[in-house]
Amino acid sequence: MKNKKLISLVLLLIFLITLKVINPSIVQKISFINYDFYQKVFNRGKVTGVTIVDIDEKSIAKIGQFPWRRDIYSKILYNLNQYNPSAVAFDIVFSEHDKQNPKDLLIQLQKETNKLIDIEVTNTNQIFIDSLSKSKVILPILGEPNDSFIKNNSKPKLRVLAKGNDPRDYIYKYKNKITSLEEINNAASGIGSISLIPSIDGIIRKIPVLYNIDNSIWPSIALETIRIATKQKNILVKTNDYGIELIKTRKNVIPSDQNAVINIKFRDFNKDNYISAIDVINDDFDKKRIENKIVLIGSSAQALFDIVKTADGKVVPGVQIHAHVIDNILNNESIIKNLYTQIAENIFFILLIIFLVFIPMKIKPKFSIIFFIGSIVFINLISIVIYQFNFYLDSLFSSIAATVIFMTSLYFRYLDENIIAIENDKKQSILKKEREIAGEVQKKLFPNNKKIEQYIFAKNTPAKDVSGDYYDYYQINDNEIYFILGDVTGKGIKAGILMANAAAVFRSLTKMNSSVAKTALYINNQVKDSSYQSMFITAILGRINIDKKEMEFINMGHEPMMVLDENFNFEYVKSTLPPSGLMSVKDESFFKTTTIDISNKTILIYTDGVTEGYIDEGKELEVEGFEKEIKKLNTTSPEIIINHATKILTEKGYTLRDDITALGIKL
Repeated sequence: MKNKKLISLVLLLIFLITLKVINPSIVQKISFINYDFYQKVFNRGKVTGVTIVDIDEKSIAKIGQFPWRRDIYSKILYNLNQYNPSAVAFDIVFSEHDKQNPKDLLIQLQKETNKLIDIEVTNTNQIFIDSLSKSKVILPILGEPNDSFIKNNSKPKLRVLAKGNDPRDYIYKYKNKITSLEEINNAASGIGSISLIPSIDGIIRKIPVLYNIDNSIWPSIALETIRIATKQKNILVKTNDYGIELIKTRKNVIPSDQNAVINIKFRDFNKDNYISAIDVINDDFDKKRIENKIVLIGSSAQALFDIVKTADGKVVPGVQIHAHVIDNILNNESIIKNLYTQIAENIFFILLIIFLVFIPMKIKPKFSIIFFIGSIVFINLISIVIYQFNFYLDSLFSSIAATVIFMTSLYFRYLDENIIAIENDKKQSILKKEREIAGEVQKKLFPNNKKIEQYIFAKNTPAKDVSGDYYDYYQINDNEIYFILGDVTGKGIKAGILMANAAAVFRSLTKMNSSVAKTALYINNQVKDSSYQSMFITAILGRINIDKKEMEFINMGHEPMMVLDENFNFEYVKSTLPPSGLMSVKDESFFKTTTIDISNKTILIYTDGVTEGYIDEGKELEVEGFEKEIKKLNTTSPEIIINHATKILTEKGYTLRDDITALGIKL
């Protein structure tokens, strides 16, 4: 059974590790929850080096239907260039001729009327091309997975210096491209991809900085814009057998993963980063927001459908994604989640769940729970701390998997302990039954002689099933009665067995009318020989003479014997010898007896279970209390006194600290 549970845990362990390595959509979504939480909670800083010229609702309302005539973009570029932007990037594809170009409209009219119209009109397309050639402008390209029927021979402006394997084997690949017209692209300083790669839940968390489009390496618009802004011509790409190892220009190192993907660290990006396009056209804006800054031209207008959701929970224009990437690269502030962080994450994960499989099996449940909570706290703290250094390790899935494996391990531990507990209960039930039988057998050892009880009354109430206390009396003739009351150290079966040994010796010797001293000698040596772990017996052993009203006795380490007269005067006779069974004795002369007159007196012999028993919460009866109870009873009858003492010690249901045993003598 135990092996089956271990095999089940190992199979669950393998399943969770496999799930982590394969990384299916459910695992990715769990990781996204953790990643997005960090992006929201630990969002620090502001995008400062990028300004967006926004084709917003206000601009469309002023200019008219979008797309606008090309000379409007020329006007925007002219006004921007007055204030020396470091680069201007369009998030708008000019893939068709300007349908509002007066020159094209005139040509179309000439074709339709078959007349030559000799009028000089504006060529907005050429105006736009001329303005591009005078500006540091980056135009967009989009990856197209399907076949394209439009021939466009535009090539990357970027020169890639590749070291190692071919980078095209590791980066996002598109079969074809959608881009601006060739003559427009030719006039631009750079061309970069604006293709966004949403996660499986549609949220933008990362973006490639290199693409394989039409079998050529194209930079992202962010990377291309930085290249133009920093006046770089080349970019170095180093690869190894696992993918992209390094992407850098002379001024910037781009911390991508093995597929040239950068995990965006979203920072504050508010209205101050936007300038309405109509304000730029009207030259009505703060020039400092343009000077030496990178400018992106895009749209936040709802009607243009360029709206995306980001990891920090915001819904933003697509152009803002590129602004964040530019900011990340310039400030080296992206979230690093590459091959090495994935390896570290998997190592943490595997070690955590392996520990949580086996630790709960080895330590107590309360300690294993503490270990589990500590492990979860530790893994999450590690994740949070390294995130502050822009490294990301997923702790949520690790925590969930750890909880599953721990709860399963703990459940199996519970099943094992439950089986053990059931077995122990069965054993305890058997032992209890045996103790009950032993207790019943022991009760048979206590005397029951109504004739003798007119002189001697005794009672035993065991704390457990088997008592370690012992009393007995035996009448050897019409005039003499032997008695004994003893208290074995300890309680339970062992004490009961030792008591039975002493009882057997007492009965055997009294039947032979042995002397009190000789009886004490043989009991002492028998207890010494048969005791377990140096157990011993304290006892008062004696013989009463009915005619003479005398009592010969010996106290072997027992409680003082109470002597009570009819006026309720109390005397106590203390022990004169050590307990029985402490040492072997050869001569009965060692056991010197005492003889006293007991006429008109009551003798009470009891174990410490009487005086140390509880009569109230935390309150013992004690000797003084026993005396007070006897006085309240106003009787010297041993039977009444002993029954009353037993009642007050047991009626409130307190757990008995020791056996309650008392023997009273009155002639």
